[in-house]
Formats: sequence, structure tokens, C-alpha cells
Amino acid sequence: MQNSSPSAKPETLPEATSINMDRITQLQQSIDRIVSIFLSVLDKLNNTNLQDPQQFKIDQQEIVHDICTNAKQIDLLIDSLPGKDHSENDQIENVQSLEQELQEANEEYKKSIQNAESLLKQILDTISIIAKDQSSSNNYE
Repeated sequence: MQNSSPSAKPETLPEATSINMDRITQLQQSIDRIVSIFLSVLDKLNNTNLQDPQQFKIDQQEIVHDICTNAKQIDLLIDSLPGKDHSENDQIENVQSLEQELQEANEEYKKSIQNAESLLKQILDTISIIAKDQSSSNNYE
């Protein structure tokens, strides 16, 4: 598991989304690994007559260890997913808080865009005035 601790509360929507998606991705990868292990077990069981009994016993122990390790990791990842230890009302409040934060960030973004457009217009107007002044001064020479 990576650095995201289940008790650390993300401060922003992108952080919350990133951490939760990271956990979901890890969970998906762990499930893929355990499915892969099960597929290899099926393959080994179909070919038991081709293996040395001693090696087969060693392979069994490795497979059991891999399955147990992956199952524990899957349990840990499931336990770290949000919502398990919170009531439905807590989750709703958290989502509403994140939505409010997103709306505020969106408003700030819109204001920044308007400010940038205003500054661009001022710069273009200033350049136009300077160009006209230079053009006028070149005509007098």
C-alpha cells in the first residue's frame, strides 16, 4: 500500500478524489493479481502428472502464501476506502462540503479568467496606442 493513510483527511476535492482513486486502482490491481494466481493454480492442477511430487508440494506452499498475502492486502484496501466508518449523513455532509468547495474554486477561476481578459484588453489597447504614436511620429519625420 502507498503513503495514503486511511486516517488522513484530504483537504480538497482533488486530493480526496486522487487518494480514493489510488486506493481503488490498488484494489483493482490486487484483485487482478489474485485472479492471476488462481489461473496459474488451475494450470498447475491440470498438469500435476508432469511435475515432481516434491516440487508440487513446494509450489502449493508458495501459492497458498501468495493467495493469503493478496487477500490480506485486499482486506486492508477495502478497509481504507471512504465511507466504511461513517454514517450516510456524514458522507452526505462531506460530499456537500466538497461540492461547496468546488463551487467556490470555480467562481475564483471564473474571476481569474475575467481578470486575465481585462488585463489582456488593457495590454492590447496600450500596444495599439504606442503603435499609433510611433506611426504618427514617423509620419512627421
